[in-house]
Amino acid sequence: MNNFNYLLEDLSKLKGVGKKTAEILKKKNINNIFDLLWRLPQSFIDRSKKSKINDLQIGKIHTLKVLVKKYSFPRIRNLPNKVICEDSTGKIDCVFFNSYESYIKKILPLNENVTISGKINYFNSKYQITNPTYVSKDSSLIQKIHTKYSLTEGLTQKTYNKIIDQTLKNLPVFFEWHDKEIMKNFNNISWTDSIHKLHDPKNIGNYNSDFYRRLAFDEIFASFLISSEIR
Repeated sequence: MNNFNYLLEDLSKLKGVGKKTAEILKKKNINNIFDLLWRLPQSFIDRSKKSKINDLQIGKIHTLKVLVKKYSFPRIRNLPNKVICEDSTGKIDCVFFNSYESYIKKILPLNENVTISGKINYFNSKYQITNPTYVSKDSSLIQKIHTKYSLTEGLTQKTYNKIIDQTLKNLPVFFEWHDKEIMKNFNNISWTDSIHKLHDPKNIGNYNSDFYRRLAFDEIFASFLISSEIR
C-alpha cells in the first residue's frame, strides 16, 4: 500500500474503533486517519509523579501504586462495589459504579501491586477514588503526561488517546518533497517528525517552532498547487 494511502484509510482500520466510535468521530468531521492528525491537543494531565496515600490532596488527580487487599461487593441494589487498597502510609478505597465484579477482580487482583490514577475524594474518614481513570499493573502505561483533546459526547479521553497513540506509532516515514534549500528554513525536520511533535503535550501553543512552521508551509504550498491545477 502506498504510504500516502495510509492517511486516507477508514477509521475502522484502527484497533478499538468500531462502528459506534467511528460514528462519534465523524460528528467531529474526523473521517479518516489524516483527519485525526489535525485535531490538535488542547491541554494535558500530568500523571507521571507517583504519590503516597498520606500525601494525597482532596479534589486533585493523583497516581499511586497500591496493594489490593479486600473486595466489598454489596448485595443491595444501587450500592457501589468497593476495593480496599493500601500502601506503606495508609489505605484508600477504589469505588466502582456500574462495573461487574468479574471486571473489577480482573483489573484489581487480590494481593497484587497495581498502579491507579484518578481524582481523590474523602468519605467516612477515608480516601477514595471513584471509578479510577486508569488501572494497570504496568505503571509505564499510566505514569506519563496524558494529552487532552476537544471531544464530542460519548468518547472519553482515555479511548481517544489510545486511538491517537496507535495512529502516531504506525505513521509511515514519507520521502521528502521539498528541496534542501527550503528544508533549511525548518531545521530539516521531516513531515512525520513534525506530526509527532505537534501531538506532544509539551509543544501545545508552540507556534514559532520549526515543526509548526514546516506544517503551515506545507498547507500553504498545497493550496498553491491545487490553485495552479485548477487554473
